[in-house]
Amino acid sequence: MNATTLPENNTNVNIKLFVLDPLSVIIKLAILSNKPVGTKLLIQNNVVYFQEPGIFQSVCRAFFKSNKTDLQYIYNPIQLACQTFLKKEFTQKTPRIINLFMCAQNGIKKLIETYKNCSIITLCLNYYYAIITNHLEQIQVTSDKLFFKDGMSSLYNKEVIDKLNEQWKDENIKVILDLITFLTKDIMAMNNVKSLENIMENIDKNTQNVVCNF
Repeated sequence: MNATTLPENNTNVNIKLFVLDPLSVIIKLAILSNKPVGTKLLIQNNVVYFQEPGIFQSVCRAFFKSNKTDLQYIYNPIQLACQTFLKKEFTQKTPRIINLFMCAQNGIKKLIETYKNCSIITLCLNYYYAIITNHLEQIQVTSDKLFFKDGMSSLYNKEVIDKLNEQWKDENIKVILDLITFLTKDIMAMNNVKSLENIMENIDKNTQNVVCNF
């Protein structure tokens, strides 16, 4: 990939550091649904982190050279996660996976509220929301027409995706879905969502290793 094919607004020379594990992105969006409005995403070294609102948020984002246009990097992962984990065969075997993606949509809604004064960003976020909706409703033809490859798409080749998906064994997915089910009924979800974040730390480290080796 040469410089002319890189996504716009990229400030990091190594674009490979923005390659993300598809299902992890969905889980991080689901976690975001339990965060306060104003929470922003930081994408660094193949991991999505949370920056909650506060006096240090802007300083931290400036330090890491992070801005709202970095949300472009969750576009391909959202589509790829939908293609793999919302397939009819998978949802029939693991029906609760649908709840995870619906929670991810709630996370996107939080981002839409956070960036409500930026029409371009909210337009992109609504687009991401629609991609998930179409897959949830199994409108496959529409889903395929809705997604168009961008400058990052070539980095998500079959070998990389297969390796990233391998880390999601049935037992790992079950643990995530158990926690999602618990959090959707928990009045203290904003605090208890930390348990899900802790579980994701090992997945994040593995994702970094996988991408680094390609």
